Amino acid sequence: MTFVVDASVVIALLANRQADEVLRKRLATARSLHAPHLIDVEVASGIRGLLLGGKLDSDRAVAMLSDFGSLRITRHPSLPYLARVLELRNNLTAYDATYVAMAEGLDLPLMTRDARMAGAVGHRAEIQVQP
Repeated sequence: MTFVVDASVVIALLANRQADEVLRKRLATARSLHAPHLIDVEVASGIRGLLLGGKLDSDRAVAMLSDFGSLRITRHPSLPYLARVLELRNNLTAYDATYVAMAEGLDLPLMTRDARMAGAVGHRAEIQVQP
């Protein structure tokens, strides 16, 4: 299967925790993964937060960034989706709406760990929340 993935799923994959084994297997069998270009900054921000919060050391943070660079994620420009992002302004942040709008536009399910996205109204994307 092919998915749009958000930063929460990618960070969980990179963290490589035993509890996320099902997620790793699911992503490993995906035909392809897609995301807006903003995923790069969001993943870096997430890793930075884990580092500042003392949940990982700097060597592990650097390794996670390196591993992220080797993931095969097709990145898409956000510009074609910005009008839709604005339409979703009352229910989603601009960042989350970019993933949702891309999932709608590509007619692909969006894989996330953010249950709030799945509960948002006003979109037609299939959102799969991973534990």
